[in-house]
Amino acid sequence: MTPGGARPSTPDALALNPTVALLRMLLERNGTWALLKVFGAFALFLALHLVRVPLVLLVRVLAGVIGELDGYTSRQITTPPRGPINHYYDPATTVGSWEHARVRT
Repeated sequence: MTPGGARPSTPDALALNPTVALLRMLLERNGTWALLKVFGAFALFLALHLVRVPLVLLVRVLAGVIGELDGYTSRQITTPPRGPINHYYDPATTVGSWEHARVRT
């Protein structure tokens, strides 16, 4: 309503849906090109969000894989060896260091 209780001169305020009224007002005041720009911006907004969804899912999957790989690597590094470290020489038969084991006299 306008000041003083008078009815507005345009039927914009009588529309049931305020969005439709806003778009109709935009069309009447600024023309079709402005309305097409609004719809183009909205379509671009939706398209960018539809492209974003698979990328977000890909990032979450990669983060999970990297976390598992990090955990596996940490477990491998911190676990003590199960057997002898030098697999080329048997510690039971080798006396001294590897130089002595290599040069047997």
